[in-house]
Amino acid sequence: MATQVADDGAIKELEEELTELANAQFESDAYKHMFSVPFSLKGAQEFFMQHAQFNLNRRDCWGYVQALAPLKIKHFVWDHETEELDGVPHRGGLNHYELAVKQGEAWGLTPEDYYNAPTLDGTLTCCQAWISLAQNSVWRTSFAASSALEYSNSDDIIRGGAMSRRIGEKLERELGIPLKKQLSNEEHMVAEIEHAQMLMRAAKLFGETAQDREQILDGAKKTWAVDRIFRGFLGDLLEKYAD
Repeated sequence: MATQVADDGAIKELEEELTELANAQFESDAYKHMFSVPFSLKGAQEFFMQHAQFNLNRRDCWGYVQALAPLKIKHFVWDHETEELDGVPHRGGLNHYELAVKQGEAWGLTPEDYYNAPTLDGTLTCCQAWISLAQNSVWRTSFAASSALEYSNSDDIIRGGAMSRRIGEKLERELGIPLKKQLSNEEHMVAEIEHAQMLMRAAKLFGETAQDREQILDGAKKTWAVDRIFRGFLGDLLEKYAD
């Protein structure tokens, strides 16, 4: 079993900074814009067809992360992606992409709608940026760029509830779609609490030097910058189809 090599004080300082940066996402102009625009039915359809492509991009990025990482981190990624790809037993064996497609029934989408949806410019640009981060960074930065997106979607980390919860509540409030019909949002409220722990587990094992920790922080900062662009784009998309 791998043992912690990093200094407790340095790791605590890193964790505190990551937590504050994750929470700051929700105070950014991009996030505020996205949450301020009410869902119309058409807006929800367009929003989630693009968001499903973000889900597929996560699978690509984690593959690049795993290729670069040392063996212990490859194991972390393998465990994470097994659930994402193989399915969730209590959800009838649907994997996370299939859950995203299945929940689209609640706002009138079919699987064919998802499969045939064009990749809009904002989605394409952000997904390519995430792939570049995963593929072309040093491994700690590559790993952090993917795992930080799990970290900032955990209700244990984000004060007032993370993305899946807030979007789920927004849909329920504005379109009357109960959380129990939002299969993907409801699943991620639970799953991300465990998934978020992966970032700091890795930091404790491989954040021994100041440079190591800076590489981890660099990955988180860069991925959250891309995420702000993506959320701003989704806000513009909602605005385009506002009632």
